[in-house]
Amino acid sequence: MIRAVIFDVDGGILDSTQAIFTNFQETAKRLGVRVPADNEIRKLLGQPSSINLRILFGENPEARKIYDEVNKVTHSNLQLVPNAETALKQVKLKKAIVTSKRLASLKDQLKNHLNYFDAIVTPEDTVRQKPDPEPLLLACKRLGFPPKEIIYIGDALRDLETSRNAGIAFVAFVYTGATREEFSKAGADTIIDSLLDLNKIIKARNSEELKTTKRR
Repeated sequence: MIRAVIFDVDGGILDSTQAIFTNFQETAKRLGVRVPADNEIRKLLGQPSSINLRILFGENPEARKIYDEVNKVTHSNLQLVPNAETALKQVKLKKAIVTSKRLASLKDQLKNHLNYFDAIVTPEDTVRQKPDPEPLLLACKRLGFPPKEIIYIGDALRDLETSRNAGIAFVAFVYTGATREEFSKAGADTIIDSLLDLNKIIKARNSEELKTTKRR
């Protein structure tokens, strides 16, 4: 039975992918270095900005400062992805967040929407980050259910990889991250284009499991 759901934030709940692209691209412009393309940044989605800053700009001491300045502007008035709030209300199960976004930023950007969640895991909580399973497994522990009773929904290929490493069923959400084709090629077996489909999937899986149990 599915008893809880773990959500990714950027591109999964918050419509923030384009803002993330802008953050790194504007940082590059101010540093006077090559500006990374959207697709180059898209491959980095799902891991902390501290890691991505090193990948894109090396150990440049100015990169973090500039990125944070840009981030305050681009993330000052983010909206939820379409149907996110309705989906959060529909899912009558325990819910958690596992995000590469730092806690202070998460609180500032999600505000009262954090009330929908029973557990939160941010980079400050773990030694290792996605695609290592540590963040997801910590969320399972905080939710009080084993991985087999939880599903994880995300919009990046790194989210899919993380779910496999943690032994958690995955729902691929196609919005501004990985495409349907990319998810299919990577082997994702459940792909949705709207968060409104999430509750339907949970109910269908639980109903099928109940039928299977009764037949035994």
